[in-house]
Amino acid sequence: MAEGYNFERLRDAILPLSRADDWVAAKKEWELVSISQAEPDEPETCLCGHHPILERCEIRNRLTRNTAIVGNQCVRRFLGLDSEALFRGIRRIRKDIGKSMGTDLAVWLFERGLISKWEYEFQGSTVRKRNLSDKQLHHRQSINQKALRAIRRRGVG
Repeated sequence: MAEGYNFERLRDAILPLSRADDWVAAKKEWELVSISQAEPDEPETCLCGHHPILERCEIRNRLTRNTAIVGNQCVRRFLGLDSEALFRGIRRIRKDIGKSMGTDLAVWLFERGLISKWEYEFQGSTVRKRNLSDKQLHHRQSINQKALRAIRRRGVG
């Protein structure tokens, strides 16, 4: 485990927000509801104590409705929720707006109503294509910009 990630501190913060008393049961109560990227000049601290977290994940307890903000690594390592594929897609399109966002991010955005059915299907039909027509590239860039605006504005969730 990387330095700075403190499982005990995370567990001690999550358990009081959960219905279950033990970690194994408590972590099953939580779901990933939103992702966002913190501003580089305004990084946050994860419940585990790791600082800075730039890839923020909002998790919600299905039973108590409590929410918490944790870092991407704690969501993956300790809670077993997959946010890495989403952030990988975000990093890819932020680096090159003409790249494919990937299937995982497209599904996530579509399920939350942030891209239309047509945009979702377009992403799916061109996800493996490297050589797009000018029109296809324009559509991909437009959809990617829409995704990045949604993430900047309020997080994806």
